Amino acid sequence: MKRAISLIVKLGVTLGIFVGIFLEFGGGYEPVSPAQLRSPGAFAVANPAYPGLVGRLKGRFSGAPLPPAVLPASLNDVCAHADERAVFVRGADGAVKRFKPLRHCTEQGFTMLYRRDAAGDYEPVPFDAAPAEAFVRLQGFQLVPAELSDLWAEIRSLDMRVFLFWFTAAMLIKLVGIFANVWRWQVLLQGQSIDLKFGFLSSTYFIGRYFGIVTPSTMGLDAWRLYESAKLTRKPIECATALAVERVIGLVGLLVVILMFMPFAGRLTQGQSFGEMIGAMKIPLVGAAVFGTLVLLQPTWFRGFLRAVPSEKVRRFAGNVIDSATAYSTRRGHLLFALLLAIVGQVTTTLMYFCNAMSLSTSGVHPTEVLFASAVMTFGTFVAPSASGEGVRELVFVWLLGNKAGAVKAFLIGNLGFWIEKVPLSIPGGIILLLRRDPTLHSVTREELESVTRRDRSN
Repeated sequence: MKRAISLIVKLGVTLGIFVGIFLEFGGGYEPVSPAQLRSPGAFAVANPAYPGLVGRLKGRFSGAPLPPAVLPASLNDVCAHADERAVFVRGADGAVKRFKPLRHCTEQGFTMLYRRDAAGDYEPVPFDAAPAEAFVRLQGFQLVPAELSDLWAEIRSLDMRVFLFWFTAAMLIKLVGIFANVWRWQVLLQGQSIDLKFGFLSSTYFIGRYFGIVTPSTMGLDAWRLYESAKLTRKPIECATALAVERVIGLVGLLVVILMFMPFAGRLTQGQSFGEMIGAMKIPLVGAAVFGTLVLLQPTWFRGFLRAVPSEKVRRFAGNVIDSATAYSTRRGHLLFALLLAIVGQVTTTLMYFCNAMSLSTSGVHPTEVLFASAVMTFGTFVAPSASGEGVRELVFVWLLGNKAGAVKAFLIGNLGFWIEKVPLSIPGGIILLLRRDPTLHSVTREELESVTRRDRSN
């Protein structure tokens, strides 16, 4: 029952995110006077110096005055700011409202308006030919301020030579990260006195990724790795211990990578609520990384704290982690090397998304900002209840990079990562499964797979 509820929640969150991404609530059309649009104060743009939620709270407690939320803009320059900031227009009633620049801006500037015909429908019209009462398209609530047509237009405008070069580079870099993860798994198994060949572990890893296409989180990958390694070695406890420690090491490695790139993401953590929240978490992230490292290297220090944990489920999980780490008490070198490989694996993931950005000819963002956003996105997919992180990765990129790269490009940077992960780097696992000549694979039963899945969740 818990499994079904968890799956329903994850699917619900994922669907909710995509509804919020592709459906707009509110919006509509606002009447304007073309003549008044030429006058000063007709337009405004978001002030990049205006703080986000964290900055506003600090200002409230300190009493420091806040800069204005918007700055005046003219008809000639409002579109030049549209890629990086929200833009606003003053309607016929004098109210300032956010509008959709993609519906009005071209390379020549603000050139399009709307007119209403006798049937009440709105049709675009050149600015110079607009009637005395024209209309602008307002921006309603939408997680990604774009439409499917905008995504399709961006895809059609791609330079295929540039795209294919960087898309291939993204796959190869991620492939290096996958092999680093396989090596990490091998090192942790060796720490349990299990010596399996790298080739066998690689094929098993890719088969697990294939199963992971249709399973939430890393359930398919971890369950298959545990099943095959335990069945071959007849050491299920040791194999499960290696995977449990691997999860902790992976999380610590991810926190380290986020902290590595955080000093270079100043523009993303200033004036933007989500970015400011990440920047304000620097000390907690450092503490979590140090705590995770100490749990790995000195697990016995924390055994006494288990009695203070109120939740039985959390207490049992923490106890399993401590027990697993204790199994490496005499082989800390294996843990440190595995941690290094975890960092390499996380860095290759961030580089994959950087290549995605390059494949889209993204401008307006620094490479280190893309790397930082990629690391934060990975953490978001780790903690958010979604199906394989889908929806979360696109949303995090839009929140962090949307004001710099544009919402459409930011969305596609994240979405390309999904296709790389799930198609060219996961489907081959199914082919490996069909072609492998291994006697352990031909004796797999449904009961055994379900047993391994239950054991994987208990750890």
